[in-house]
Amino acid sequence: MVLRSARLDDVNELFRLISESREKLSDWLPWIEFVRSIDDERHIVEQWIYEMQLKSAIHLCVTYDSQIAGLVGTHQIDWMNQRTSVGYWMGNPYVGRHFTTEATAILLNYLFEKLKIHRVFIQAATENEPSNRVIKRLGFKWEGLLRENERIKDRFFDHNIYGMTQSDFASLKESHSVYLRK
Repeated sequence: MVLRSARLDDVNELFRLISESREKLSDWLPWIEFVRSIDDERHIVEQWIYEMQLKSAIHLCVTYDSQIAGLVGTHQIDWMNQRTSVGYWMGNPYVGRHFTTEATAILLNYLFEKLKIHRVFIQAATENEPSNRVIKRLGFKWEGLLRENERIKDRFFDHNIYGMTQSDFASLKESHSVYLRK
C-alpha cells in the first residue's frame, strides 16, 4: 500500500471506483450522490489539487498494486490553532484489508511529526461500526456525541466525535509502528 497526492489523471479511476462502490459508500458519505459524472469528479480533484497547493488540506490516494483503493486526507487545516480533521473511504474490493487503518496511521504520523499539528479529530456515524472500529484501533479518544449531525438519504445520523493530540500520538506511536515501518 502506498499513499500519494491526488492528480488530475486519477479522475477516471476514482470515478470508476466510486461508481463500483456507490451503494455501500452512499450509506455513510453524503457527497456520493453529487458525483454522477467524470466531470463531477474532475471538479473535485481540481479542488483537491488547489487545496494542496494552498496547504489548506491534504488529499491522498491510497494505492495497492498501482490501483487506487480509496482516499485518506484532511479537511480544512486550521494552522492558527494547529488542528484538522481526518476523513477516509475505501472502494469495495479493498474494504476489510486494514488499508484504512494503515493509511490513516501514516497520515497521522505525517500530521503530528512533520507538520507539527497539535490536534486531529475525526467523526463517524454511530451506526457506522467499521469506521468506529478503525478510529478506536488508531487510539483516538471518544469526546462526545453530535446529535443528528449529518443528513444522508433524508435521514439524520448521530456522530461520535473522537480526538487525538500530539501527546496522545506520541504515547501511541509504538502501537502504530506496525503501520509506519512498511
